[in-house]
Amino acid sequence: MMQSRSQRLASQIFKFAACSANFSSEGNLHLYEGNKLTADYTNPRWIERHRHMFHKLDRDNNGFVTLDEFVYKASEEICKNIEATPEQTDAHTDAVTNFFAGAGMKFGVESKWPEYIKGWEVLIDDELEKWAAKEPTLIRIWGGALFDIIDKSGDGAIDLEEWEFYHKSAGVFENIEECAATFDVCDANSDGKIDVEEMTRQHVGFWYTADPVSDGLYGPSVP
Repeated sequence: MMQSRSQRLASQIFKFAACSANFSSEGNLHLYEGNKLTADYTNPRWIERHRHMFHKLDRDNNGFVTLDEFVYKASEEICKNIEATPEQTDAHTDAVTNFFAGAGMKFGVESKWPEYIKGWEVLIDDELEKWAAKEPTLIRIWGGALFDIIDKSGDGAIDLEEWEFYHKSAGVFENIEECAATFDVCDANSDGKIDVEEMTRQHVGFWYTADPVSDGLYGPSVP
């Protein structure tokens, strides 16, 4: 029987919570969660990186963004180009949909810049509370879905070759040196590979809190 989108999301959250409950010294779950992080929504760098992405995701350049545009890029562009399976595409699309719904976005509803950035503030406030409490976050669920696609070897880690393939497929940048530089940013413990916890933490730092440690995660073109 085919599950509904809400059922699939609930299943993802349950699996994540179950893994968290079974965390042992052998795993990396909650290596970064549990810390109380804060966001400064007046930080010029934070504002400009979100403004940059707003214009990048405005596919028809009409000054509005919609959830439809975001989901199209996630499922039609990224997942197809990176050769995701139908199951991986469904999980990734659900994660993206629910993430941006958390920022107040809806299908068929146009958002201008002021509403868009305010939605991010609401989302981040809620996410950082959950992060501090070690509760499942939307960014971790999205990160897990994306990680599963990038990790072509299925060994639980992303190497530089897999990272390069993803970024070229997603159209982020073509230059191999830029891929290597962003890989180093995401590889928080500098062990030559990226796990899902590192990837999530660095994206929290980049999009939520403008942590200087996460600067450069999307290359030199993104503030």
